[in-house]
Amino acid sequence: MLVGLQRGQATIELALLLPVVTLFAWALVEIGMVATDNVRLWHAAREAARVGVVDPDPTAIREAAERSGLDPIVLSVRPGAEGRIQGEPLTVTLSYRPTSSAPLIGKLFEAIVMTAEATMRIEQP
Repeated sequence: MLVGLQRGQATIELALLLPVVTLFAWALVEIGMVATDNVRLWHAAREAARVGVVDPDPTAIREAAERSGLDPIVLSVRPGAEGRIQGEPLTVTLSYRPTSSAPLIGKLFEAIVMTAEATMRIEQP
């Protein structure tokens, strides 16, 4: 009789811990996805700044940022197209709110707003 109780105890322990372990695994997946989005956002800011220093067209700058696949991105370029002087810095700032597909845990990560900024010297006036 005692052996049967020990086998049942292991089953109950597994049943109690499995949701906690699953929740922890989802949290790790979400952290990895947010980290990946952060790297993509930094690369998008750098690409948008690179396009901005050689082409004053705001559409080209936005398209360069959107090629990262992150949607929607909030874009800010300083200075504007009319205030650009060759040799002066151009700064592109991007903001992005990641979306989540994980149940329960994903709600914790939806409050995050990531920003990235890249500054380069203007090559074309």
